[in-house]
Amino acid sequence: MSLLKSAKASLFQTKGLGLFPLIASSRWRSRHLLILCYHGIAAGEEHGSVPYMFLPPPIFERRLAMLKDFGANVLDLGDAVRRLRDGTLPPRSVAITFDDGWADFYTQAYPALRRFGFPATVYLTTYYCYYNRPIFKFALRHMMWKRRDHCIEQNHFDFLPPVLDLRTEQNREALAEQLEAYANAQSFSGPRKDDLAAAFASAIGYGFGELTRERLFHLMNPEEVAEVAAGGVDIQLHTHRHRTPLDRDLFVREIQENRQHIAELTGGNNAAHFCYPSGANQPKFLSWLREAGVKSATTCEQRYASPQDEPLLLPRLLDQHIISDREFEAWLTGFMAFMPKRKLPQLEVAP
Repeated sequence: MSLLKSAKASLFQTKGLGLFPLIASSRWRSRHLLILCYHGIAAGEEHGSVPYMFLPPPIFERRLAMLKDFGANVLDLGDAVRRLRDGTLPPRSVAITFDDGWADFYTQAYPALRRFGFPATVYLTTYYCYYNRPIFKFALRHMMWKRRDHCIEQNHFDFLPPVLDLRTEQNREALAEQLEAYANAQSFSGPRKDDLAAAFASAIGYGFGELTRERLFHLMNPEEVAEVAAGGVDIQLHTHRHRTPLDRDLFVREIQENRQHIAELTGGNNAAHFCYPSGANQPKFLSWLREAGVKSATTCEQRYASPQDEPLLLPRLLDQHIISDREFEAWLTGFMAFMPKRKLPQLEVAP
């Protein structure tokens, strides 16, 4: 362990040598907002195949308990952004966001949030809400991970090796990328990607029907979105197809379609807060977002939001299983603003 890592670990163990409570109650912390980012809360073994995207339920439950014990003011995102700008944040302010709108939000996260009484925002990609099938890229990785002890001969796909060695993560990732490249080169629609995933499942001896029945890599369906919205969950913009085109008209159309579908799903919500798919943002996007009536946008930059931040480039903490409880507590208090940051893995890939 490096000297820096050793010192950092020691500080966490001693709660910053008494600095945790001092910083948590400081004027600095009261002027900064911690926006938490989650993707999925695993309903099955998703955290095995895509660990940086899916958090095991016991860890998520502990995070919520820590927020309560810390005395965090968990705010609705829109209120939090407004109060950040106005300088009226309450002490220990936190906002909770979820990207994509995974089906496990409905089955895992939503019940837990309700038990604790915390508001949350879901940035919803609407295409795979209506076309409710497994997300192609994640389905591929999960099926291969489930068959990770095997080498399989195949003659179904001439663009893949004759022997599919699924025994290492490197091999599985390379195969997934080859399948994705093939689908993209052929401009496959959602249904055609689904057919390709099913054919690949057959080739490696995995039951694709099991994956679809368990809905491990589905987004919420329209009925589930309507139910959580009626229960107080804030549904906001994440583009219709989980992409950020570099053409202005296509970009704005993604926002408009996304907003229209969200309004249909929620009974009229005029969504005005946005999350960049995969964190991809460019300077020219800012004027396009303003033109589309977007008031705030969140990124994957790992730090606290301040009143000086551009509202369309707000940072968040992507909470993951590799973040210890003590490190999470350090983020809550504000202590992490004064510590060197490690680069956390990010693996959000577009459908």
